[in-house]
Amino acid sequence: METRAPKVGVVTVTYNSETVLPDFLDSLAQQVGVELRLYAVDNDSHDASVAMLRAESRLGFVAIVPNDSNVGVAVGNNQGIELALQDGCDWVLLLNNDTVLPGNALATLVQVAEENGLKLLSPAIEATEPAGTIWYGGGKFVPLQGFRTLHGTAGQSVSQFPKELVKTGYASTCCLLVHPAVFKSVGLMDPVYFVYFDDVDFAVRSVAQGFEYWVTPEVTIIHKASSLTGGKSSPFTVKWVSRNWPLIAIRHLNVASKFVALSYIQVWMFARLALRRDSVNVFRVRQSGFREALRVASAVPPPRLSYEATNGQTSGSRLGEGDVRDGSAAEA
Repeated sequence: METRAPKVGVVTVTYNSETVLPDFLDSLAQQVGVELRLYAVDNDSHDASVAMLRAESRLGFVAIVPNDSNVGVAVGNNQGIELALQDGCDWVLLLNNDTVLPGNALATLVQVAEENGLKLLSPAIEATEPAGTIWYGGGKFVPLQGFRTLHGTAGQSVSQFPKELVKTGYASTCCLLVHPAVFKSVGLMDPVYFVYFDDVDFAVRSVAQGFEYWVTPEVTIIHKASSLTGGKSSPFTVKWVSRNWPLIAIRHLNVASKFVALSYIQVWMFARLALRRDSVNVFRVRQSGFREALRVASAVPPPRLSYEATNGQTSGSRLGEGDVRDGSAAEA
């Protein structure tokens, strides 16, 4: 009997992504050994992103969710995840569209995960600036530093990638293979973060539920980091990181640990100003983000899968081949 190829739902969120989509779609079109279904959630792009997705004819299935506003990465991922699970995907791959994958990436990730009984798996990720260096090869978060994430080998030569499958403390959703069981147990991404730290929050909740993160060197992908957000020092990144860093500490730590973490974040911000790594204007943006985090309601739980509230059935109708669904109808 012929074995059915695993069905992998690739979920990506686009926002003015036309400069990176050609390489991204080319690499998806080269995937072998899996039934690939692309769920592209567009957050009201004002470039050719949606047109490029609609013109894509090489993939067997493309579902486009065109939102009429920028609802954020977390909500966008949730929309795609819901649709992928509704369509019976065996695995969900959360994937940035500023990445390039080798042709065997999806099949190999699934094979490694299934052979080792894993539920969360990341490939090794190579940076482009500078080329030949590590963007991610394993990492962890530090609760008393506000769940600050550390990629231990980031910036080193790719020769320092792990040589075998290794357990790790945290992996970003730049490229993360997730088994449906994780979403059923942990829930979806928390929309409160909009962008940045949503993947850290998901990791904190996943680890608390007993799930383990792993990274395999059998697949290496390329990540054009910050090509769409302008880099770590862009006003967009500074705003959201400065808000969401203290916010995750507020949401997940007890009173004493929260005090330590928030104090650490403030010392870090003042140190950057004192050392002239941040201008006064950037410091003000950071402080504004910090204060906003203190005002955000911290008791609202992350969303659950919609089928959990409907006796095992997802809400809404199934997508047909190549259908375009209105974003408001698909939103988690």
